[in-house]
Amino acid sequence: MNPEILVRLQNLCRDEAAFETLKQILAEEVQQLQQQINQANFQLEQQKALFRVITRLREPLDLETIFQATATEVRQLLEADRVGMFRFYPNSGWDDGEFVSEDVDPAFPSAMAQKIHDHCFGEQFAVHYQQGRIQAVADIYNYGLSDCHIQILSQFQVRANLAVPLLQGEKLWGLLCIQQCRTQREWQATEIEFVSQIATHLGVALQHAELLADLRAEVVERLQAQQAVQSLNQGLQRAIIELQAVNKELEAFCYSVSHDLRAPLRGIDGFSQALLEDYFDLLDTTGQDYLRRIRGATHRMGQLIDDLLNLSRVTRSDMHLETVNLSLLARGICTELQQSQPERQVEFVIQTGLIAQGDSRLLRVLLVNLLNNAWKFTSKHLQARISFGASQSESGKSVYFVRDDGAGFDMAYTNKLFSPFQRLHGMNEFPGNGIGLATVQRIVHRHGGRVWAEGAVEQGATFYFTLVAEEEGHEREQQNYSPSGR
Repeated sequence: MNPEILVRLQNLCRDEAAFETLKQILAEEVQQLQQQINQANFQLEQQKALFRVITRLREPLDLETIFQATATEVRQLLEADRVGMFRFYPNSGWDDGEFVSEDVDPAFPSAMAQKIHDHCFGEQFAVHYQQGRIQAVADIYNYGLSDCHIQILSQFQVRANLAVPLLQGEKLWGLLCIQQCRTQREWQATEIEFVSQIATHLGVALQHAELLADLRAEVVERLQAQQAVQSLNQGLQRAIIELQAVNKELEAFCYSVSHDLRAPLRGIDGFSQALLEDYFDLLDTTGQDYLRRIRGATHRMGQLIDDLLNLSRVTRSDMHLETVNLSLLARGICTELQQSQPERQVEFVIQTGLIAQGDSRLLRVLLVNLLNNAWKFTSKHLQARISFGASQSESGKSVYFVRDDGAGFDMAYTNKLFSPFQRLHGMNEFPGNGIGLATVQRIVHRHGGRVWAEGAVEQGATFYFTLVAEEEGHEREQQNYSPSGR
C-alpha cells in the first residue's frame, strides 16, 4: 500500500493495535482486488486469443498454419512448456497417432513426427473423449494413470498434462495437449474452459479442412471428367472423320461392285446363254451341263452382289425415327408369303398392338428377313406355325421374337448365325447366301438393341431382338431370356 496513505491513516488512528488490524484488513482487500485484476487481465487475454483463432478460421489459411499459430499463442498465454495437436491415424482404432503441430520450450525435446502407440486407449477411452471428456492431470505419477500411459508421457518429460478432444464433426480426430514439464501443475477451471473453447474452434477448422478437401477432390474429379469428355470428343471427331472416309471408300467400292463386276458377269452369262441357244446341238451332254453350271454360278454371283449391296445400304443409310406398327408390318409380310405359295399349310400368329420407335424401312427389312427365314425353314413340314410377338424383360423393355417349328439348328453353332455368308444348312437343303441374319443384326444394332436366338434340331427356332439399348446389368438377363421357356 502507498506509504503516504499509511502515514495519514496512522495519524488518524492513535491506537497502534487498531492501526495494525486496519492495515492487515486493507492489505487483504488490496490483494483480492489485485487477484481480480489479474483474473480480468487473463480473461481479456483469453478473449483476445479466441478472437485471433476465430479470425484465422475466416482467412484462407491451411490447417497447419492455424495449428501452429494457435499452439504458440496458447503456450505463451498459459505459460506452459509444451502445446501440441495430436492426430490419430485413420483406421487405427485410436491406438496410434502422432503430433502434427507443436510449440515447445527449447529446454525440452520435441514430440513432433514420433509415432505413438497406446494399445488400450482406443478400446477403453476413445469413446469417452468422443463424448467430450477432458483429462486434467496435475501430476502424472500421482493420478492413477496406467503404466503404459505414464511411459508415453514421461518420454517427453511431461509432469502435468491437460488433454482436450479435437472433434471433426462427431468423429474423434485427435487431442489438444497442454503440458508442463518442469513441475506438477494444478489446472485452473478458467484454463480448462479456455482450452476447451480453443479445441471447439479448432474442430471447426478441422471440419472446414475436410469440406475443403472434399471440394478440391470434387473439383479435380470434375476437371478430370471434363478432360476425359474433351478427349472423348476429340476421339469422336477423329472417328467421325475416319468413318466419313471409310464411307466414301465403301461407296466407291459399292459402285465398283455394282458396275465393274456386273459387266463381266453379264458377259459370261450372255455368252453362255448364246452358246446354249446357238451351239446346243454341237455340244455333248457334258458341255451342256458345264454351260448350265456356269450360268447358275453367274446368277448366284449376281445374287451375292445384290445381297452385299443391300447389307451395305443398311449400314450406310440415314435413320429416320418414327412410330412403327410392327404388328401391321408383320401381317403384310406374312400375307405376301402365303400368296407366294398358297398350297402350303402355315398358321401365322401375329400379336396385335406391337408399336415401336424406329426406322420403318429398316424395320420392314428386319421382319422380312426373319419371317422369310421362318417360312423357308418350315418348308419341309406339311404343317407349320410361325409366330411374331413380344414380352417384357425384367428391366421393362420390350423383347420381340419370331418363332417357328421348323428345321431349327444346333445351339453349338449359334455364334455363326449372324456372320455374313455363314450357313448352318447346305444349299441343297435350303437356298440362301447367309446374308439375311447379318442384315438383321446390323439393323438391330443401329437401333441400339441386341439380337440373339435359340433353337434345337427339328424343333424350331426363336429369334429375339430389342430396339432400345439395355442397361449393362440386364445384358446377361437378355442372353438367358426366353418367353417360350425353351
